[in-house]
Amino acid sequence: MADKAHLSNLTTREAIADTLHRCILGLDSNSRSLMESACLKTPEMTFIYGPSGNQATLAGWDAINPMFDRVFGLITTHTASNIRIELEGENASTARMTAHVISYHVRGEEAFVEADTSYTASSLYDIEVMKDGNDQGLWKIKTWKATMLWTTGDIKVLHP
Repeated sequence: MADKAHLSNLTTREAIADTLHRCILGLDSNSRSLMESACLKTPEMTFIYGPSGNQATLAGWDAINPMFDRVFGLITTHTASNIRIELEGENASTARMTAHVISYHVRGEEAFVEADTSYTASSLYDIEVMKDGNDQGLWKIKTWKATMLWTTGDIKVLHP
């Protein structure tokens, strides 16, 4: 599995999309370092989540990190599709990316039980990324807005 943060020979658009891929692959493979390589771990990072009209905002890495602690305690699968990228040009230092994401969450001890005990969400992601000059130009998430379209299952899996 390619769990290193820096991949060679990516175009600018591929490198931007790889920001989302690093983040969700890190979550799903329980590689905190890979997930964190996709995040701007500063007070400027913002995570907005929930259904439209009822969203919560976490501002700053110190506020966001405990949410990731909960996710890393679960078995997850995030599937992203329809990724679109908007940037000013190949030399841009900021960009915007949107994607559709289905995310499955299950407690480890319930991963192979017959009854469905999972929590699933369908979301539209709207992500602002920036090039981190302090990390070999790696693209990182600055603002991550996850607008939930629908959910099924037990929300207490993710939000006890």
